[in-house]
Amino acid sequence: MAACLFGALLGLAPSMRAAVEFRTNDVVAFVGGANVAAAQHSGHLESLLTLTHPRHRLRFRNLGWEGDTVFAQPRDVGFPPLTNLLRKAGATVVFLQFGGTEAFAGTNDLPRFIAAYEKMLGDFATVTPRLVLVTPPPFARTGPPLPDLTRRNPDLAAFADAIRNLAKRRGLPVVDLFAELSGPKSPAGLTFDGHQLSDRGQGFVAAAFTKQLGMPDLAKRTGPVGPDGRWKDPGVESFRREVVAKNRLWFDYSRPVNWAFLGGDRVEQPSSRDHRDLKVRWFPGEMEEFVPLIEKAEARIRELVNNLPELR
Repeated sequence: MAACLFGALLGLAPSMRAAVEFRTNDVVAFVGGANVAAAQHSGHLESLLTLTHPRHRLRFRNLGWEGDTVFAQPRDVGFPPLTNLLRKAGATVVFLQFGGTEAFAGTNDLPRFIAAYEKMLGDFATVTPRLVLVTPPPFARTGPPLPDLTRRNPDLAAFADAIRNLAKRRGLPVVDLFAELSGPKSPAGLTFDGHQLSDRGQGFVAAAFTKQLGMPDLAKRTGPVGPDGRWKDPGVESFRREVVAKNRLWFDYSRPVNWAFLGGDRVEQPSSRDHRDLKVRWFPGEMEEFVPLIEKAEARIRELVNNLPELR
């Protein structure tokens, strides 16, 4: 079942929203750097998307990783590449957010950036054609002794424009956070250092994200995000906490601490195997015990979303 086109329902012109539709049982994946990785621990964006699609049984898989760029996604020895992880997760929709870190190299690096992004999109398209590009939010001003990163926004604007052009060439939708949050639209105090979002910043970016998807009134219905990243509405905030708890399980499952023993360069160590039968590796089986815990948490989220009918 296709999702309602919220932009059309709200009278928005097509150019004002990303042409993204969710379907029942979609698995929505997010890839990108530190801000994407941190979004799972704040839970704002996933909460908003779930609340506006209560019957779609959406599942979310955050594959963001600190330091990831379109050029490289450094991992431990033997760790699967992103394409394999998306396929294992069963991703049907992938949001890609890159360009913020890459823009620090300046506009001379734009051709290399686009070439690497093109290759990544080609790889991901073998998993699903439903790819959505997300421009990075603008850099923010912070006080001394930190540098004023807003001086780099002209470079970031060039990268955002290149992302829009790339999406246009490939016929992909864009969630344009850079345009949405530039200028007076962007409140102060949303980052730690001008680049990395605070919990409050994650809330504001999530609201901008859903506005780009054609849901401009959603943030008004959920209420404002406080300085600590909490929503003032107790029901919505309680729901967000359930999302965060589920994401903690997903994080531990998708980014195991002892990867070297699970699939890296220490799988032959005695401590990686059952002492009664060295042919048996106990660690992989233990990790799969996270799966029913994640599914149980997702069932709990589906149950709770029905208790917030005023947001639909």
